[in-house]
Order: sequence, then structure tokens, then C-alpha cells
Amino acid sequence: MYSYKKTDVVQIVFYLLFGAGMLFLRFVGNAFEPFSLALAYALPYAGVSPFTVAILFFATSCIGQGIFEVVLALGQALLLFLSFFLHNKFRSNARIKTGFIPFLALTLSLGGFIAFSPFTPYRLPFSFTLNEIVQKTILASLIFLLTAIFSVAMNALIKKCLKCRLKTEELLFSVVFLVFVGVGACRLLGLNAYMGIAFFILLVFAYVTKDATALLCAFVLALPTTLVFGASIGRFFLYAVAVVTFAKTGRILPCLALLCVFFLFAYVDGLFYYPTNVLVSAILSITLPTLLFVVFPTPLLRAMENKLVFYREKHLSRVAINRNRASIGKQLFEIASVFREIETTFTSLSSNEAEASAKEYIRTCVIEECCKGCSQFRACSRKEMDLDVAKLIEVGCLKGKTSLIDVPKRLSDYCINQSNVLYAVNKQLGDYKKYMLETENASSGRALLARQAQGVNEILRNLALEQSEPIRMYTDKEKTLTLALMKAGIVCSEVLIYSEEENFTVSLITFGRADVKKIAVITSQTLHENMMIAERIALSHDKYCCILRKKPIFDAAFGVASTKKTGESVCGDTHSVIKIDERRFMVALSDGMGSGEYASRISESTVSLLESFYKAKIPSDTVLSTVNKLLTFNREEAFACVDIAIVDLDDGKADIVKIGAPVGFILSGSTVKVLEGESLPLGILNSLHPDTSSYTLQENDVLLFLSDGITGAFGSTSDLYETLKTIPIHNPQQLADTLLSSALQAYGGVAKDDMTAVAVRLYKSARVA
Repeated sequence: MYSYKKTDVVQIVFYLLFGAGMLFLRFVGNAFEPFSLALAYALPYAGVSPFTVAILFFATSCIGQGIFEVVLALGQALLLFLSFFLHNKFRSNARIKTGFIPFLALTLSLGGFIAFSPFTPYRLPFSFTLNEIVQKTILASLIFLLTAIFSVAMNALIKKCLKCRLKTEELLFSVVFLVFVGVGACRLLGLNAYMGIAFFILLVFAYVTKDATALLCAFVLALPTTLVFGASIGRFFLYAVAVVTFAKTGRILPCLALLCVFFLFAYVDGLFYYPTNVLVSAILSITLPTLLFVVFPTPLLRAMENKLVFYREKHLSRVAINRNRASIGKQLFEIASVFREIETTFTSLSSNEAEASAKEYIRTCVIEECCKGCSQFRACSRKEMDLDVAKLIEVGCLKGKTSLIDVPKRLSDYCINQSNVLYAVNKQLGDYKKYMLETENASSGRALLARQAQGVNEILRNLALEQSEPIRMYTDKEKTLTLALMKAGIVCSEVLIYSEEENFTVSLITFGRADVKKIAVITSQTLHENMMIAERIALSHDKYCCILRKKPIFDAAFGVASTKKTGESVCGDTHSVIKIDERRFMVALSDGMGSGEYASRISESTVSLLESFYKAKIPSDTVLSTVNKLLTFNREEAFACVDIAIVDLDDGKADIVKIGAPVGFILSGSTVKVLEGESLPLGILNSLHPDTSSYTLQENDVLLFLSDGITGAFGSTSDLYETLKTIPIHNPQQLADTLLSSALQAYGGVAKDDMTAVAVRLYKSARVA
């Protein structure tokens, strides 16, 4: 709802304008008919304080009236205030219908006008006459109709003017309101005073808009003079043409153009021959507004101009969104192709040629060093000595060194220098081992980079496919949501609703301190989905873009209990619970080899790598093989037992990976699922064969990961299972704490290993009220 929360200059100006409007409406008719009642009842519906409106109505109704009319106005003001006070107080109670109260009060106020207000009947050009009561009743009916029209106009002018485009009916009703106010102003102030106000409004409007809409403004401003004084609309239209022609040049030229047209008409009308008082009054009606416009504060004009430009600009262009998505998708495909080529290149570089060439090099060196200087070299060469030496080297490469029992029988029969040959072979094998270690590390590095390039390629291709797909728009839902928000008093200049994979995303532009909770509630009710505010972006000091997305069906509560091994400075277990995106989270538990600082570094590195890779949405098999490779690169022995679960909050699906980890559990009411694996820990072998499984978690199910420090305390899985049956599972933190306490008690109060328990419970997300 539009409201003024602090007293400032803008608020005072608004109240003065409302008061002036009521005053002018009081003079629309000859007998001071209460047309201002229509505006008085319309303003509270637009969010203006009923108390302030009642005071303004009473004050403007007392001007030029007798004591009887003042008392009647006081009664009407009290009815106005009390009706909206009761309406606002009880409308939140669904059992009490309060919408009729203001209409009843308006009916009583108009009934007071019909019954008690002094009135001189109008002379109508009909063959029959209408008495006083009939004419009053007709006027009261007109005022009742104008109340509805003015209510729409006030909602549009107060809440939406210079913020978003008005609907056709809002524009039409606003024109009706302005014409009635203009008629009252003409009758109260006279022609010249009204023309001065109209000229100033025309100049400001043309300067702010700088387009032909100023001609429409001129038409609205000219109507009251035509209705009251019979003035020509065409003349005011020519004033507007002169101003609009030079509107983009600044302020001076539009003013000069307006003055020229005015004095041209004055010459044609013979104004200069009129009495001095008439001439001076007419000249002041044009010179004062032009001077006031010239000295009008520039910041105020700029502020109005900026607001108008800002609301005209489309922030949520559907065409631009889909074109940008397609362009980004194409670029992502190109980048994915680059990483695909990188993967292919690294894969093609991996071969066994290095090992074969190294063996050939050893054979050549042995023959050069031992055989060529031997007297039997030529005889041995005829007996395929090269093949026999190659067999000896092959065995040596497999064993790491050679001895007499490894010498081929045929070589031992004809070789007279076997000891020298064995020495030379073993010497070369030492260098061979160093060379092959470097070669293997290089090959592993290339394989790792190829795997990473493959993972990046898959991510980019998936993103490219998502971005290339045009988003679905829901124009009808946008209109419905806009109307629903308007009924709740929230103005939105733009609303965009689209979906990707059946999940709605709503973007809307709001003004001021809009109630984001109310926006979420109304959006949820309109779309029949549980929506939540995902982002709120400031576009200017009073304009925001709110982005709402579907709230996941589930949410999760976590509990962690951990303690280090007695005598150690740190715990070698590391856990992680992170959000991968708005709809998925990862829970992981890593138990580093041994205990203490080294185990802590291993487990922390493992978990940190897993977090980074999974948040980047790299495929799971790529993540695990990469982490495994990185751990095997370590010169020291480094391995970790890991539990990982990726849980989808929309459907409860949990993808669980166990790598050398001890038993885990899914606790569901009175049933228990045991999670076991047989794979070796990360970092032991170059190849990795994790145990993977998928489960669909239901509401209040608990996923439990344990390090071997806890499982080892209970002796067997059956003993651990019996302990779990005695612990309540509704609170995951209490479950983890109790389990750790029981394990310590089983150890006799001494932690014989690092001990950690991680529990996760799924529960239904709260619906937006």
C-alpha cells in the first residue's frame, strides 16, 4: 500500500494538491454541490490517511459556507473517517466483511446532502421541470459514480504515475478527474488564473516528455475552459504545437514560442484595446508561468524526466533474453570444442613408446660396454645374442634387477663374460627406474589434464544446451500476477515469468519498500507453487528487481559431533556440508590416514577438492578420479576414506559414494538401511572403483555417516545397529552427540582414534503462507 511514513516536503506538496483538488471540486456546480466527496472517498482507497483526508475535506467545505453547511460538512467528514477506520481495522479478519462500510457512509453523506443542504434548482432546457429533490438525487447519483471513477484515477495517479504505463481505463478516468478539477478551478479562479496554471503545466509536461503526448495534455487542459467559458480547444492546441516544436532545445525557446503565439492571438482578438486591468491580467497569465518555468529548479525537472525515461525503458525484454541466451550457448559450444581438442591431444600423447625405447637403449649400452670388446663377439652375434640380451633386460625391468638365475639358458651356454653382462644390465636398470618414474608421472599428469579437460568440456556442453533452449514465457500468468499484486497495493511496472525444466522463475520491478514476504505469498497463490525470494537487486534508490524461484520441496537439518584422538593436537577427520546450488547440497566425511596433523591435512585437502569440483558441477566420476590422482602424486603415503552424498531437495534423491569408508546408515522411522562399500580408499591405486548407490529419501529420513573411530568402538555392525535403535532421530545434532558419547563410553572414556558423526535429516519446506 502507498503510504507516507515521514513528514517531508513531498508529503506536504501532496496534501496541498489534494486539498486544492477538493476545493476546486466544491465549485464545479452553482450551489456548492459536494463533488469533493468523490475525491475524499477515493483517496483512502489509494492509501492516503483517512484522518488527513477528512480534515482536508472539512476545511475546504467550510470556505464561504454558513453555520448549517459547516455542521453538515463536519458530519460528512466524521462519517468518512469512521468508515475507513473500521474498514482498515477489521478487513484482515476474513470472517468480517468490511468493504460495504465506506459505501454505506458515502450513501449517508449524500443522503444528508439531499435532505438538508440548501439548493437552488437548475433551469433545464426541457419541456418538463424537475423539482429540488429530484435534481439533488440525480447529482448525488453522479457523485456516487464519480467516486468509483476517481478511485481508479487516484490509484493510477498516486501509485503508478511516472512508474509504469497506465491502462486505457486508468487514463480515461484520470482525464475525467482532471477535467472536473479544471472546471472547478475555472469557476473559482477565473479564466486568466486558470490559463496561467495551464500554461505552466503544459511547459513542464512538454519539457519532461519531449514528444507529441504534450498535445494530449493540451487537450485535457483546454476542456475546462471550453466547458465553462466556451473557449476554443484549437487555440490551446496551437499553443501546445509551438511548445512541443522547441521542447528538445531547452527552456527558453519553448517559452518564446508560446509568447509569440499568445501575442499573435492577442493582436487578432484586439486584446490591446481592452481596458488596462483586463490587458494586464491577460499578459500576467502568460508571463508569470513562463518566468516561473524558466527559474524552476533544474534538479526537480531532471528527476521527473529521469523517472519517465526509466519507466519507459524495458528492463525485461523477452527477445533480448532469448537472443543473448542463444549467443552465449553458441559461444559455450565453441569453448567446449577447445577443451575437447585439449583432451584428445593429451590422450594421444599417452603411449608405451617410451618404455620400448628405454629397453632398446639399455640393450645397446650393454652390448657396447661388455660385448664388443669380447673376443667371442662375432661368434655370439651369429647366435642371436641381441635377442638373448633383450630377454634378460625384459626380466630385469620386471624384477628391478637381474641375477644369474635370470640369464637365458642359451646365453649362459655361449657367453664367457656373464658377470660383466649382469653388472652392466643392473647398472642401466637403476637409471631405467628413475626414467620410467618420471615418464609415468608425466603420463599421469597428462591423463589428469585430459580428464579435467573432459570434465570442463561436459560442463560447457551442458551449459550450452541449457542456454541455447529458448525460455518459455507465460504472458497470461504475468497479467494475473500483476493484477493480484495491484489489489494488494504493490505496484509492479514489469513482470516476467518463465520456466526452465518446469521450475518457474519470476522477475518483477517494484518501487520503494515493497513487502517481499507479501510478494512471495501472492506469487505462490497465483502460480499455485511454493515460491521464494531468491534475489533483490537495486535498480535505483527506490526501484528494485525481485527474482522469485520455486522453493524446494525439502529442506535439511544437520548435526555434527567430532573429537580428536587422545594425545593428538588436531582431528584427522574432516566433514563438509555445502549447497551446490539452490536445489542440491553435498555432505561429505573424509577420514585421513592415521591421526594427527598429517591425517588432518589429507582429509582437509580431500574435502576441499570435493567441494570445489562438485560446486563447479563437474561430473562425479571425473571428480573422484581427479582427487584420487592428486593424492597418488604425493611422495609420502596419502590416502583417505570418503563418504559423499549429493541430495536433491526437490525429490529427495540421494546419490551416495563410498570409497574405503566404514558402514553408514539411512534411518527411516523404525527401519534402517545399511550403507556398505568394498572399494579401497582414495590415493592407494591409480585406478578407482568407488561404490555408488542411489536412494530416495522421504520426509524425516536421516542420513548418517561415521568415521572408523566410531564404528570401531562398537565391535560389530549389529552392536552399532542396536545402539542406534535406542537414540531418537528427530534431532540430527542430538543423534550425532549421543552416538559420539556412546562410542567414547565403549572405549572407556579414551578416544582411541579420531571420531566423527555427521547426520542429515530431510523435512518438508514450510509453505509460503
